[in-house]
Amino acid sequence: MAEPRQPDSPQTDGVPIEDRPMEVEAPRRAASARLAVEAGVGADAELREAMDPANQSLADALRLSYRVLQFVIVALLALFLVSGFQRVDESQSGVMLRFGRIVEVENQRALAPGLRRNLLPYPAGEFVIFDVGGRSVDLATTFFPVLPPNLSLDQAIERASTKGTLQAGQVGYVLTDDGDMAHLKVAGTYEIVDPVKFVERLDIGDADRTVTLALDRAVVASAAGRVLQDLIEQPETVRDLIRISAQELLDTIDCGIRITDVQLLDAKPPFAIVKVYRELQNAREEARREIVNAGQQATETLIETAGTGWRDLAELIGRYQRAEDLGDTVRGTELLGQINTLLESDAVDGAVADMISRAKSHESRIELTLGREAQRFLDLLPSYRAQPYLVCKRLWLEAVSDVLDNKDIEIIRVPENLGTINIAISGSEEIARIRREELLKRRQRQGMIDALRGYERYRTRTSDWELGESNPLLEIGPDGKIRAKGARR
Repeated sequence: MAEPRQPDSPQTDGVPIEDRPMEVEAPRRAASARLAVEAGVGADAELREAMDPANQSLADALRLSYRVLQFVIVALLALFLVSGFQRVDESQSGVMLRFGRIVEVENQRALAPGLRRNLLPYPAGEFVIFDVGGRSVDLATTFFPVLPPNLSLDQAIERASTKGTLQAGQVGYVLTDDGDMAHLKVAGTYEIVDPVKFVERLDIGDADRTVTLALDRAVVASAAGRVLQDLIEQPETVRDLIRISAQELLDTIDCGIRITDVQLLDAKPPFAIVKVYRELQNAREEARREIVNAGQQATETLIETAGTGWRDLAELIGRYQRAEDLGDTVRGTELLGQINTLLESDAVDGAVADMISRAKSHESRIELTLGREAQRFLDLLPSYRAQPYLVCKRLWLEAVSDVLDNKDIEIIRVPENLGTINIAISGSEEIARIRREELLKRRQRQGMIDALRGYERYRTRTSDWELGESNPLLEIGPDGKIRAKGARR
């Protein structure tokens, strides 16, 4: 068995001298544990050999950690140095800050496009870069109703009712100068023309909100100074007013923002009014179509009535009516003569020409019948004044002769000086037959005339049915009566 190892320091009663209390010190508490190595020299070497791999692994781990730490420090140092550089694109601008204050770069406070370097990296030095152009805001729902996803604008208008109400805060609208309401869709574009003032006055994230608030106020003010009809019919003027008003507000706060354009995407009255207006427009369109159709029918009727020369005839008639209204009888007589001349010319045809032709035919018939009779009486007037009895007797005899000349006349002679007489006459069979034949002929002629008159309604021109030689079925007899052609008297 190995000899126990001797301690390096002297001991007394198994306790090292170093552990013994000094006379000047207070007594210590007795140790709760004591490590004693009882192995010999060989065991001590084996323990040292067993501890060497652990110590070696710990040393390797510490060495690796130190190298990683060195790499991280170098990387952070490189990033720290590189963070002082920043590229500014062509569409961008901004400012460079150093300890929170704007500093000049190439004698300019606003950054120009290109690669820029800050001597002090973040957080001591910082770049504030942003897009200066192509910025836009949309007020599509601020002053316009929000439609459900499955409902189109036309469907919403068709469902609108004049009995409904607009809820403030839920349906966007503006009030106009005439007390009406309007729905507007507005959008705008702006640019940052002074990056320094923009950074000094606003945060980058507040740009859209600031422009939106300016446009909101401008829309309300512009609509309040215009009537509803102007908002709908003059969108160019209204959007210019909105842009100018919004720019004045931005200039007041001097934030370096300029509004480049304002779009008035839509302007409508309340949907119920739009619905009623559309119905009115449809009614107007229908009325316009009816007017056009009536004009076409009137033109067709005039052409059918007066032929291709109806315009000249209508113009002369209009002049004649104006002359009559003014009491200008001389001018009226002159125009009436021109109208008659035009009516009797070949320039006027159609129903007017047919009517004139029939009137002339009727005039001819009158002249052949009543005119001839009137002329005969005028010729007899001197004789009547000289010998009225003889003239009346002659006329009476002619009338009796005309009556007795008919075939169906039967003469019965009665003795004179009879107070009362009852006559029972059966009549002649021959006379009765003649009467039946004449009655049948009269009925046939009347039926033919009635049929021709009914057919005449379906003819656009009636000249074919003029009485006389142009009519294939009727003619005027020597006695002035209408009869079928070929019929016996």
